[in-house]
Amino acid sequence: MARTTVPDMIVIKKRELKAMLRQVVREIVHDELAKFATETEDWQLNPESSLYQALVEIRHDQQAGNIRLLSDKEVWGE
Repeated sequence: MARTTVPDMIVIKKRELKAMLRQVVREIVHDELAKFATETEDWQLNPESSLYQALVEIRHDQQAGNIRLLSDKEVWGE
């Protein structure tokens, strides 16, 4: 008798997925920034890193006058 397998399927609401993704992003960014903050010597970001690219985009937005502070609720949905 042949056996077949069916992959597990998970159904998740869009807002729950968004909350999980936000949590993952917060943890990754927090860990990366915490690593830099604890180093005692000068440090340099790799221009290929996502953090470097994000900081360049922020600088461009600031220079263009497109920066607006968001509330926690707007950022995290909490």
